[in-house]
Amino acid sequence: IKFIILVNKQGQTRLARYYEDRIDLTVEERCAQEADIVRKCLMRGENQCSFLEYKGDKIIYRRYASLFFILGVDDEENEIGILEFIHCLVETMDRYFENVCELDIMTQLEKAHMIVDDMVINGCVVETNKNNILASIAILDKS
Repeated sequence: IKFIILVNKQGQTRLARYYEDRIDLTVEERCAQEADIVRKCLMRGENQCSFLEYKGDKIIYRRYASLFFILGVDDEENEIGILEFIHCLVETMDRYFENVCELDIMTQLEKAHMIVDDMVINGCVVETNKNNILASIAILDKS
């Protein structure tokens, strides 16, 4: 996984996590690239597939309510596997936030990042068990 971006229907980024250090891109270029990817995903119709090519990478996205979950991956990555990962991420956030919505991400951004960070390390999916992910966050909530 190269990046995970959560955006609303208006294209405003609510969470972004990058796993590939692109020293050839300035901050402005990365923002422009992110905006271009988001625009391409938002413009696609519901009857179109959730995969697209972008500068040699695959962009895989899925819409849940008012949020788009957008992932950038290598060209060799399995699209269905990434869609399953997105679904697992949404289910985990649903269980933690009790039906996750855009406001939950905005008001508890650090918790959303913790969930993502427990599931993905250095661009590799390391945990998909919702109970394990939520248990570690529950320990932090108690302290």
